[in-house]
Amino acid sequence: MTTPAGERLFKIVEIPAVVGLFAMMVHTVANAFSRTVFGEPITGTLERVQYWYMPLVVLLGFVIAMHRGEHVWADMFFTRFPRASKRYVAAGASIVCAAVCILAAVYSFAHAQHNRAIELTAGLTDIAAWPLTYLVPITFAIFGTQYLVLTSKQLRNKEIDDAGSAVAVEPEAATTAETETAR
Repeated sequence: MTTPAGERLFKIVEIPAVVGLFAMMVHTVANAFSRTVFGEPITGTLERVQYWYMPLVVLLGFVIAMHRGEHVWADMFFTRFPRASKRYVAAGASIVCAAVCILAAVYSFAHAQHNRAIELTAGLTDIAAWPLTYLVPITFAIFGTQYLVLTSKQLRNKEIDDAGSAVAVEPEAATTAETETAR
C-alpha cells in the first residue's frame, strides 16, 4: 500500500524528533553515569540539551501533534456558539492562529539571521547554538500552513464537531485506526 506524499513528509519530520529525543536521553544518562562513577560530568551536556535536543524535540513535536490532531483544544466558549456559526468561528480562530504563526516565522527568521551573523554559542561554551535557531521559522511556517489547511477544511465541513477539532492534514485511515486501537 502506498503512502500519500503528506504522510511521508511527516514521517521525515518525525525521524529527527525521535533521534533528538533518544540522543538527549542517552546523553543525559551518560552524563549522570560519568558524574556518579568518575566524579566528572560530560562537558557541555546542559548546553547541548538546552540548545539542541529540546528545541528539536519540542518544535517538531508541535508540527507532529497538529498533524495527528493530538494537541489540546480549549473549547469552553466554542460550544456555546450556535451550530450554524461554529464552522465560521473555528475558521476565524484558525486564520488568527495562522497569522500569528506566520508573523512568528518572519520575526524568528530575522532573529536566526542575526544569530548566524554573531555566531551564537551555547552559554559560555564553544558549542554553536545558531544553526538550530533556523528550526524556529521553519516550524512556525509549517504550523501556519497547517492552520491554513485546517481553515479550508473547517469552511468546507458543514458538520463540524463541538470542539471544532478537525485534523489539519487528514491522516491515512489505517494510521488513524492503529492510533485509536492503541488508545
